[in-house]
Amino acid sequence: MLLIRFLLVSLIVYMIIRSFVKYSNEEESSKLKKDPDKKSSDLPAKKVSKEVGEYIDYEEIDKKK
Repeated sequence: MLLIRFLLVSLIVYMIIRSFVKYSNEEESSKLKKDPDKKSSDLPAKKVSKEVGEYIDYEEIDKKK
């Protein structure tokens, strides 16, 4: 019984510490995204080749009998 309690308490502590670590990493990444020195124009533009074809947006229509 004592071993089970130890495992459960250890699991809870691990999950709490992990959540704080993830939260701090998200704050750092959000600061990097808001950095005005970095320009989005430096990234290569994503293009679709002519071989792929034309993109057509359509809506599905239910056929009623």
